[in-house]
Order: sequence, then structure tokens, then C-alpha cells
Amino acid sequence: MSTPNKTPAKSGKTAPHEEPYEPEAFAKKYGIPPGEAKTIIKRYGPSRRKLDTYMAARNA
Repeated sequence: MSTPNKTPAKSGKTAPHEEPYEPEAFAKKYGIPPGEAKTIIKRYGPSRRKLDTYMAARNA
């Protein structure tokens, strides 16, 4: 008898909040120039969670 797999199967797609930002989309969302968006993404990485947190702190 085989043991059932307890981990759910992954569909291969990531959730929208986990997908990395493209510089153009990031720039448009926050109303910043594309060059500035590229610099921020290069510095902090393309993680949506990190970039959204950074922008929230920056605008606070």
C-alpha cells in the first residue's frame, strides 16, 4: 500500500502577488519614472512584497 502524498500539487503558476515586478508595471503603479523603477528593482530585487513595502515606507 502506498502512502498518500500530503503536499498539494502545484499548478506551476505563481500567485499574482508573488510574481516579480516588471519595471514598466512598477513605474506605472507608483507614478515614478521607468529609470527610477529600474534602479529600485536592481537595488531591492523584483519581489512584489519587498518593493511594495519599500514604497509604502518611502511614501509614509
